[in-house]
Amino acid sequence: MKAALFHGTKPSPPYLTLTDLPSPTATAGSVVIKVLASSVLSYADEIFSGARTYPSLLPYVPGGGTVGIIKSAGPDVANPHLRVGTLVYCDCTIRARDDPYSTKLMLQGIGAFNARAQQVQSVWRNGSWAEEMLVPAENVYAVPPSLISLGPAQLTSLNALMIPFGGLCDGDLCVGATVVITGATGHFGSGAVAVALALGARKVIPCGRSQAGLDKLVKAFKSTPRITPVILSGESGADENAIIAAAGTGFSIDVSFDILPPSASPSLVTTALRTLRPGGTCILMGGTESDLLIPYREVMVKDITMKGVWMYDRAHFPKLLGLAECGLLDLTVFDVTSYPLTEVEEAVQAAKERAGALEQTAVVCGEM
Repeated sequence: MKAALFHGTKPSPPYLTLTDLPSPTATAGSVVIKVLASSVLSYADEIFSGARTYPSLLPYVPGGGTVGIIKSAGPDVANPHLRVGTLVYCDCTIRARDDPYSTKLMLQGIGAFNARAQQVQSVWRNGSWAEEMLVPAENVYAVPPSLISLGPAQLTSLNALMIPFGGLCDGDLCVGATVVITGATGHFGSGAVAVALALGARKVIPCGRSQAGLDKLVKAFKSTPRITPVILSGESGADENAIIAAAGTGFSIDVSFDILPPSASPSLVTTALRTLRPGGTCILMGGTESDLLIPYREVMVKDITMKGVWMYDRAHFPKLLGLAECGLLDLTVFDVTSYPLTEVEEAVQAAKERAGALEQTAVVCGEM
């Protein structure tokens, strides 16, 4: 089978070698997927160049956020929804069956961040920038029939939605809540806006420094009054007041959700944190590498909960598919650009340039 192989970091592209690899074989607890389309992270270029440190066993086939067809299944795969020929989405977050929490730092086709995760990666080493891939059966979800017509490339946008869905669910976002989102004009941040609306938030307050990005979000969701964007000035007091005012008369901020990239200032997280009502929740899912200044006394007196969330739980994915299947979550708000596997290097560069709100880049590896 054809596959794009990554041998190690390089200062500049080309990063990958298009080569022939043996087709995988389904063993106990696994399925072989005929890959149709796969997500390209906006920061894939940074991983391959070493600008972002993503430890991994080498060489490996990159690629996660995968849509494909089940080609074969292990003898013990009993799920009636996972039959040969079924269109499925493959979750890249692989957990050891005997140690799920220590090993969930293993992202198939992306990285394995500690020794235990790399033990898992030694079995599930290769990702989805290939014609076929081997996946644990529990990481595979049948695509509802009503979504199949969207096509594999469009369905890869589930990847941008699943991560914030996990965080917002773990943060107990409930119907009628008011939520502020920092990092809202990025790839995953814009997904958080879509998810919060689908989960029934009365008011979503996307925050950012890009007026064009915020305007794009408002337009994408048909200027619903449930979205009130706030352009950040960088002056914490003014920004806090603007966020609180955006909640509307008589309402307070219930949830602060952060998904800022590593390059962003953590002070923005603190600003949003200080807008929370007493008993509010701050969810941390971003990539900031700097320490966060926490207003200790304020957090204590206001009974604020701060919770870090890494990715999501398996139980979340069927619920996300359910939101899309019933029409509450519209996957077509994402503008998807696709490249064939033979142009995977071009896809990596395109994803880097298309890192903004509601933009998705995919590699197409096969046909239905």
